[in-house]
Amino acid sequence: MIGVRSRVKIGAVFLTLALVATACGGDDGPAVASGGCAVDGQLRETTFLLPFPFAIPFYPIFVAEGLGYYEAEGIKVNIEFADGSASVVQQVVANNVDFGLSDPGPIVDAIALGEDLSTVFVLQNRLIYALVTPGGSPFTTIESFVGETLGVSEATAGEVPFFEGLLAANGVDPDSDVDIIETGAGGTTAAAFDSDRIAAYFSDYFNVIELGFEMELTEFDLGEFGLLHGASIVVQQSLIDDDPDLVTCLLRPIARAAEYSHAEPRAAIAAIASAFPDQVSDPEGFDKLALDESIKRILPYEDSDDRIGWNRPDSWTAYIDLLSSRGSLGDSFDPESAYTNEFIDTINDFDKQAERDAAAAAVG
Repeated sequence: MIGVRSRVKIGAVFLTLALVATACGGDDGPAVASGGCAVDGQLRETTFLLPFPFAIPFYPIFVAEGLGYYEAEGIKVNIEFADGSASVVQQVVANNVDFGLSDPGPIVDAIALGEDLSTVFVLQNRLIYALVTPGGSPFTTIESFVGETLGVSEATAGEVPFFEGLLAANGVDPDSDVDIIETGAGGTTAAAFDSDRIAAYFSDYFNVIELGFEMELTEFDLGEFGLLHGASIVVQQSLIDDDPDLVTCLLRPIARAAEYSHAEPRAAIAAIASAFPDQVSDPEGFDKLALDESIKRILPYEDSDDRIGWNRPDSWTAYIDLLSSRGSLGDSFDPESAYTNEFIDTINDFDKQAERDAAAAAVG
């Protein structure tokens, strides 16, 4: 099987071409628009920068494009790609793009350095990483890993500080109680398990899905740690102050698309495939598994009043505590300075039953 990271790189050129074709809209000129953000009957353009060109983990953004939800708000969204979350935040800070999708870490780092940014929408409400052991493993608690060697996909990947924080929170010193080594993904990690080189593996859920094709796995329940959020939409505070309607016009389609997708994942895959065919190569296999796992991480928090995109204060506090505990952030950072929920009620003000009915109708 092609590795997830390789698959992303291979698909980058093709997805970019698909996006250009979609944005150009053929030879008929710009679309006539009636949504609230339209200007003189024409779609208003905005740019949204993502950390990498892989549609499934960010599916509401792409489903919204496939279903025409952005156009319904009067906007044309130019989706572009960066090399990771740090690059996304740099471009938002430089005011080269209106919207960026980033993990919380680079957002917090930029704010700590004095940049006036705000997170307006949390896309991934739960940790995008998973901790697994082989089926039937004697290691059933994190505490039992003391003295063992543990695997990650890459020694420099973003999963490592999370893993270290998880270990420390469970009384395991990541520097002295365990060895953490790089084992790659898929077959190389399966081989590491088979040879007893590692007792457990911690990586993003795409790598865990790939590993699951190689061997039976048991996934750990990470408890409150699993509620640490992931990719979120960040903007300059000046955009919120000067053009709040544009923020609403981007976020509401994403919330609608999430509701649609959660009601019927098959309809979501079809919507992505219709606009970005190179992003769906195995709709009944890997793509379906990846979407199912992605949905688990994007479903609204139980304490959100079913509001999609809500910044959960406890998640932000826990995230800042984690960064502080690992020495990457001072003790004086105010979690509330990193986000705003001022758009959440407005963007969730749509007919959710209508989205569910439309998704059901799409698959017959």
